[in-house]
Order: sequence, then C-alpha cells, then structure tokens
Amino acid sequence: MGSVKRARLEAEALPAVCDEYTGWRPSRGDTVERVSAADLTPRAFFERYVSQRRPVVLTGGLGDAGWRVGAWSDDYLRSRCGDALVRVEARPSASAAFGAHEHQSMRFAAFLNRVAGGDERLYLTTEATRFDAHGRLSVVSSPLTQLLEDLPLRPSLAGRLVPAALNLWLGRSASGASSGLHHDWHDNLYALLRGRKRFELYAPCETPRLYPAGRLERIHANGRINYAGAPSRADGADARDLARVASLDVRRAEQTLAEAEEAAESGAVGARKRVRAAEAELEGALAAALRAGGDAADGFDFQEEAEDWCGRDDYENSDGGGSRGSDDDAAGDAPPPHFSRVDRACPSDFPLFTSAVCTRVDVCAGDMLFLPCGWWHEVTSWSEEGGAAATGTHLALNWWFAPPDTAHADAPYSSDLWERDYAHWARDILPTLSAELSAEQRTT
Repeated sequence: MGSVKRARLEAEALPAVCDEYTGWRPSRGDTVERVSAADLTPRAFFERYVSQRRPVVLTGGLGDAGWRVGAWSDDYLRSRCGDALVRVEARPSASAAFGAHEHQSMRFAAFLNRVAGGDERLYLTTEATRFDAHGRLSVVSSPLTQLLEDLPLRPSLAGRLVPAALNLWLGRSASGASSGLHHDWHDNLYALLRGRKRFELYAPCETPRLYPAGRLERIHANGRINYAGAPSRADGADARDLARVASLDVRRAEQTLAEAEEAAESGAVGARKRVRAAEAELEGALAAALRAGGDAADGFDFQEEAEDWCGRDDYENSDGGGSRGSDDDAAGDAPPPHFSRVDRACPSDFPLFTSAVCTRVDVCAGDMLFLPCGWWHEVTSWSEEGGAAATGTHLALNWWFAPPDTAHADAPYSSDLWERDYAHWARDILPTLSAELSAEQRTT
C-alpha cells in the first residue's frame, strides 16, 4: 500500500477529537535533552522546557539548600520513619502486574526489611487514597510526612508552578517492572534516587493512536487531556475544584472579618478600616462561591455526573507499575481512562499504534525527568544491583504540579485558583500532619 493511501486511511480511522496541542512534537529519531540543573535558572527552565511542553532530563539534583535525600539509606529511613504506617501493594508473584491486587498496611520498617531481603512482590507508593479536611486528596502521605525536612515542598527550580502532590515510589525488581502505558494529568518532576528507569514517551497529540481506555474528547494546548464525562480547564481545574476553593475562600474571609470585628470591639487603632476591608473581601468571596456553584465556568460546561476518577487523576495508577485498576473500580480489572488499551502481543488489533512517534530516555540515580502533563509514558524500573552500596531496590520521588496554561514564567496560570488552594493547604492542613500521624500510630 502506498504511503499516501496509508496516511489517508489512517486519518479516516482516527477518532474525532478537539486537538489544540501546541507543544513539542518530536520527530522519529529525536532525543530528550540532558541538562545540568545547576545551569538552569527557574525562568530558563520554564521558558525552554515547561512552556514548550518539552521533556528534559536534569542532572545534578535540585540545588535547594534543604535537599538532603542523599542521606536516605535504609538505616536512615528506619530511624526517621520506621514506625510509620504505609499502604503497600502485594502481588501474588514477582511476575504479576502491579495495580490489580490487594493492598496491605504495615510499618515502613517491616516493608523495608522485606524488600531488602529480596521480596519483589511488594511495592510502595504514597499516592493519595483519602481526602483531607478540605476535600482535597492528600498532598503528602506517610512516610514522606516524616521526611519533609529533607526536601523542598516547592523546589526553587519549579519557580511559580504550584505543587499538587509529592509522592514516593519504592520497590525491588531485578529483571524490570513495567508501569503500563499511561499519561498523567499534572506536570511531573521525577527524581530517581536508586536504580534506573527507562521511559517510553509519546506526545499528547499521539493520544488517538494509543487507544486510551476513556473516550477522548479534547487535548488542551498544554497537553491536558479530557475524556467524556470529565471536562476540565487547561490548568486541570474542574467544577469541584472551583467550588471547593471558593468555599475555603469564604471560610477564610469570615475568619478575617471576625478577627477584625474583635479588634474593633477592643478599640484597636485602625480596626474599623480593617472591618470594612474584611467585609468587602467576604462579599467578593461569597459572589465567587455563587459563580463556582453554577454549571458553567470560564466558558465551558461541567457535568455533575462526572466520573469519580476525575479529580483523582495522578493520585492513582501512575508509576505504580502496570496499574490497570483502582480500589474504586467497580469492574476490578477495568483500566482507568488515561491508560492505553494497546496489547503489543496483538499488533493487528491496534493498527494506529505503529505510526505513533515514540521517544525513549534512560534515567539513572541522581537524574530528574521533567515530563509535562498529557505525555504518555511506559516506565520500566530496575533495582540497584551490585556494588558495596547497592540495596537491591529502586527508589524515586516525584512532584506533581498544576499544569500551566500560559507561557509566562512569572504568571504561569491565567487564574490564581491553584495558588489560593495551596495557600489554604499550607496554612490549615500542613501543620496538622504530624498530629494525624501520631494518632494513626496509636490506634494500630
């Protein structure tokens, strides 16, 4: 068959989708750049890679003064958070896929002992599985909660990007364990501390050729992908996010007004002016909350019947290793919408897949990979083997950031929604994490 006819038939077979993607589209043979993080300012990082939606491998660490993960030996981790309760996936065998089996709760020290002893069936991720007091999926979970002094919540290199979650991944695989082909919904800064990983990458524009499990509807300019029943803005916000943050704004404004009125009653200088400002703030917050409670926001319609996975996105089934379901999946082994249905053993069933442009990149201990949202990836992980310091495990951290929807380093978002959301979390939730962990440990 001629190339022109093949291209025409392929175009006819592609599903209809609103593809607005404007980021980097690699050609066959293109490679992912490797750049020293020390040679990049936050502005240069944003302008060269983040705004271009271009993956890059960063070498040499984050450069933050508080970045002390080099000390994370197993002995150090046991001493800092060995008593922490963690949720671990247990496979029936080392060859079984991750993501489709039961989870167990155990002490982190016990988990470390088992994987260090050669158990390849267990895998730890700290992706959120519960909501905090704000109705947001947890930003940080045990055992990372006890390790926050060792790493920045907002890496300086990330500039004005707003973090959505910080996760830890730890397992053992001598022969290589695959994550399955999927995409995430946030920008990802992925730091490998032990072992090595190979990423097979596909740009968001390749989505129709990758046979996603969900019914594809829209690819935003920044790569954020929408499926049927779960619309969002390009920055990832959906109707629930807008309503939740608006409610938090109202609560904070009410508190500010109450404090101002108390100051006025005590005769504090300037308190009346504070009261008037607080009243205006509350009025604005209430008006915003009413707008957020409607069925439309910023020119696009939301649906109340959006699926439960919308908003959980990256917090489930990411680099966890071949995940094909979640605790919330009624079908058990049904793949989430952002996973590919391609079975490489049956290429004739997925004819468009062969024309998708793939870029491969290897990430070694000490490297970080920046991966924009919507970039499809299959990750194969190998343990750290050989050498006096080897532990036989692979260990990684990653930050998820709300995907920017502008090309401006100083103002990466067209809305201040995520910055307001993060401010509420840092003020109200972050200080309570240690107390919550202590309570959990006392009850188990």
